[in-house]
Amino acid sequence: MEGESENKKLKMDEEYQKTKNDRKEESQKEQKDNEDEQKKETPKDEDEDEKMCRYCFGGEEDGDLISPCKCAGGQKWVHLSCLRRWQRMVLVSQPTHPAFYEDDVRHHKCNVCLSEFTCAPPTRHELMASFTGAEIAALIDAGCVIVSEEQFSNELEEQITRSPLLGGSYYHWMRGVYLITEVNEEDPEITIPCEDEDKLEMVKDRIGEELAIKVSGQTLKLAAAGSLEGVPESELGARLETLEIPCVLVLRRVDANCGDDHVSAVNLTRPYDGPLNKRIVDAAMNAVSSKHAAAARVELKHFNGGPCHDKSISTCIVPGGNGKGWTAVKDLKEAIKLAYSRAAKRCPEQQSLGGGQTVEIQGLKARPDLNGEIGLLLRFDKPSGRWLVRLKNGEGKKVKPDNLKGLDGVNGRVFVFWGDAEWSRAQLLGEIARGHWGLCRATVHELVTPPSERWHPTLNGRLAFAPVTEMTESFLQEARREMNVIREEARAVVALQNETEQDEG
Repeated sequence: MEGESENKKLKMDEEYQKTKNDRKEESQKEQKDNEDEQKKETPKDEDEDEKMCRYCFGGEEDGDLISPCKCAGGQKWVHLSCLRRWQRMVLVSQPTHPAFYEDDVRHHKCNVCLSEFTCAPPTRHELMASFTGAEIAALIDAGCVIVSEEQFSNELEEQITRSPLLGGSYYHWMRGVYLITEVNEEDPEITIPCEDEDKLEMVKDRIGEELAIKVSGQTLKLAAAGSLEGVPESELGARLETLEIPCVLVLRRVDANCGDDHVSAVNLTRPYDGPLNKRIVDAAMNAVSSKHAAAARVELKHFNGGPCHDKSISTCIVPGGNGKGWTAVKDLKEAIKLAYSRAAKRCPEQQSLGGGQTVEIQGLKARPDLNGEIGLLLRFDKPSGRWLVRLKNGEGKKVKPDNLKGLDGVNGRVFVFWGDAEWSRAQLLGEIARGHWGLCRATVHELVTPPSERWHPTLNGRLAFAPVTEMTESFLQEARREMNVIREEARAVVALQNETEQDEG
């Protein structure tokens, strides 16, 4: 009896469940029929299929629309230019120094659906260049000068006044005139020799399971090179664990670009009274003068070149020669030798003047407008009996020795820079975009002018500054607004004076 009762109960449960499922299916079918009927009765919204950018709410008439992620509906479409503008705004909030770069996911991931953008994001360098413009970006080149903006210098002075401890680092940037001496491509690989167990274990820990590390905002990935030469990428992790010392690991930069280029420059406005290391300088001078006695008369002028490697000689500038009017030389001995060679008296026609010397033009009758101009002697042209002179404005002239008054550097000279300033190209573009620096092509003006007079707010109208954008520092934006008001008032005063003079006439 108990068995029959149990079977009867199971049968009733099955029938109940079947009835419940049938009713659920009927309900779902009825609901679907109602929705279909409602769709037939409801007129279609004319704007339902219209594509619209989720950033600017503009349509295809404002530019091509793309679907860069997995978003649907009103979030699906964007203008590429609007997406780039959004990525620019993300960048504005980040510092410009590579050591503080952050891999902001908003650059390459949608912050709504969290999927990767289908269009590759622009590099930091490309984004920074979009703030400055291509013309200014092109001025980051050897032979150009980077000059600190006036209001930026004033702001640094105020901060030093409030916090004197900042003076050591800020001092280098106030009213600085930095001559770019070289721009080098960043080495795409870093080689790490491991000669002891501790170092090898430390590198393994830093690399981790992803076989990559981040340094100054860049990703470096373990490469099949060095002691792992020829190992398939899929086996790199396993082979790394079995490595024994001594070994060499190679890390390769991911997505290296010209924004990683290394920019070096020296400050022309901070002279020293003498060398920081007299022993090094004396050894170089003695090595050259032992072969060329007259080289001992070459004049050495020492400068604080910048905050990097400030206890060693970073570069030397030797005035004279062909081209722009100077040569950058790394080795002090070679610089002394070159300066001596340029200043050497090779023929009586050149008189007492020497290559690389600062001169003043005088007594010209055909071009009296050039009298009083300061220039730099490049070399003596024996066939014409004239010196090639590079003027402050960059022009070149051929002038007879009788029309030249010799000034500094008759025996040759070398500007010796202790330390320098260093940036990545993208970092420097970021500082320029913030309004900290102006740029222009360098001329001999920066060499023949006394150091205390080399900085000027506009470098005599030659400097180019980045346009005011969302990257520009707020205090610089305010200063430029005030300057524009002052200029407009000055123009109004001049116009009023002209009108008054015309009425009186």
